[in-house]
Amino acid sequence: MNIKSLKDIVNSETPDSLKYLKIIQLLASDENALSDMIKILDEERRIKKELIMDMNLELSRAHIYIDLRQENKSEAKESFNKNFIIDEIAKFYFKYKSMVKHCFNRFN
Repeated sequence: MNIKSLKDIVNSETPDSLKYLKIIQLLASDENALSDMIKILDEERRIKKELIMDMNLELSRAHIYIDLRQENKSEAKESFNKNFIIDEIAKFYFKYKSMVKHCFNRFN
């Protein structure tokens, strides 16, 4: 892909709709565009797989904490620290803040 041409298109003063068409034309003229798109899709799949695995881990932690907390409060406090669970969930949200949003925002 001709990065300089792509940069020139993106930095031009033309409207976004025209930029889009020019970028499509640039990609269509590149003989490696299809293999590049496959690499992009592979990377997207890798990121989404990592997201799902991390989300399942955080949900599992929360689930175990909730289950243990209901059954035996003293044992739950020993094996799962509430602050630890909250910190780990916060790390998850910061890591994926561009991809994951909570469902409680009534203003969206």
